[in-house]
Amino acid sequence: MSEHGDRGIRIGGNARVSGQVAAGENVTQNQRIGAGPPGDAADALARVERLLEAHAAELAEPARARRDLADVREEADSGDPDPERMEGALARLGRRVGGVAALAEAVRALGTALGLG
Repeated sequence: MSEHGDRGIRIGGNARVSGQVAAGENVTQNQRIGAGPPGDAADALARVERLLEAHAAELAEPARARRDLADVREEADSGDPDPERMEGALARLGRRVGGVAALAEAVRALGTALGLG
């Protein structure tokens, strides 16, 4: 037993741990992988929006692509964004714009800026 008591993490069997693990009193842990500063996400959202308007005639479903982008923006701007919801909307958006290289790249960059890519 240490001076702080018997604290720690014990993992046995065929357990797998992926990502950070912390234990102890008053532990705080934050992790952001692949996400840029908040301004990057706003810039990436604006870029996708501009490109959607510029290439709308080339898309089969531009209105649905705009709704997908609106879903991403709503979640990103919320106080408690749901990564699964954003990933789903980004995946749909990516499929809808896949035929336009500039848009497909902008959607990929948006995912990265949001910490999802």
